[in-house]
Amino acid sequence: MARSTIDRRDNGRYRARYVGLDKRWKSKTFDRKIDAERWLRHQLSTIDRGEWIDPALRRTQFDELADRWRSTIAGLRPKTRANYESLLRCQVLPRFGGLELAQINRVAAREWLAGLQANGLSASRTRQARQVLSSILELAVDGGYLAANPARGLKVQGGQEREMLHLDAAQVRGLFDAAEERRPGSGLLVQVLAYGGVRWGEAVAIRRGRCDLLRSTLMIRESLSEVRGHLYFGPTKTREGRVIVLPKFLSDGLAAHLAEHVPAEPDALVFTSPKGEPLRISNWRRRVWRPACELAGMPGGLRIHDLRHTAASLLVSAGANVKVVQRHLGHSTATQTLDRYAHLFTEDLEAVADRLDQVWAAGNESYSRAANEIRVVELGS
Repeated sequence: MARSTIDRRDNGRYRARYVGLDKRWKSKTFDRKIDAERWLRHQLSTIDRGEWIDPALRRTQFDELADRWRSTIAGLRPKTRANYESLLRCQVLPRFGGLELAQINRVAAREWLAGLQANGLSASRTRQARQVLSSILELAVDGGYLAANPARGLKVQGGQEREMLHLDAAQVRGLFDAAEERRPGSGLLVQVLAYGGVRWGEAVAIRRGRCDLLRSTLMIRESLSEVRGHLYFGPTKTREGRVIVLPKFLSDGLAAHLAEHVPAEPDALVFTSPKGEPLRISNWRRRVWRPACELAGMPGGLRIHDLRHTAASLLVSAGANVKVVQRHLGHSTATQTLDRYAHLFTEDLEAVADRLDQVWAAGNESYSRAANEIRVVELGS
């Protein structure tokens, strides 16, 4: 048991004292002895339960810990890191920056989240802001500043997921022609996105040396991201590479493109700007994608990323099972694939329902036949 005392001061107030786990005396003064006793019992019980936090650490300001947190996200992809730092600067620090950690509780975090949405921040963006706050407070727990993270497990209400759009093969061909008309080579990029299922950053980071067209495969190892005008080559979103098997028509088209437009060096990028520079999504969207979508009569609001959804749809329509779709798209688990694309597998469910109907009919027939045989035996006896 920790050493503790309660004594009455010359001014008539009561001072409660105890020795913390840091071997130093901690004290607090109260007007009433009963309040001093209650506070002291609480402090000693936290020591007994292993939940004691140094009051000096609890008085650390949030923005001081946020500065330390910044150093812990240095390993994130540049785009993700820039997104988190933007949320910290614009949404988190204005509310919590000047507070001590002890002043941040679950109610304050809930009110903050509700205020973000009331001010028009989308549910998705609000969830990301909550993740930043929770990550910093989790660091406070790990560092012994707090006993628990008050933002852990908080839910953000509302916000419907954007409707998923995907094209059929005829629409992809129309978009191919329109993109190729805007800029040679862009049609092939559309096909790689729509049939390869790669993300934009993965597609524009493909290099000649990773195209094995004798086996009709692409090796996906890198991703290109654009952050505040700067381009960064880095690992894929899952930080794992994968091999994509291409249909013959796409492999043949890629071979022709390599022969005509891509330098012989293995590190040469397959898709570049007219000046031979890495493609920027902002430029390509404005100069190729939007005009091509309009020319080809694509559905309104079609995004480049919807070609990845298109790949999933085309794979399922070709008879691919969930494991094949998972590997093709580079999802970490089949569960992730099903969570995202379960609606595309409804034909499989219908086929199963048809087979169950056949099983039921066969069972009924067997049952009826057996029942008739029993009746015949009974009549004969």
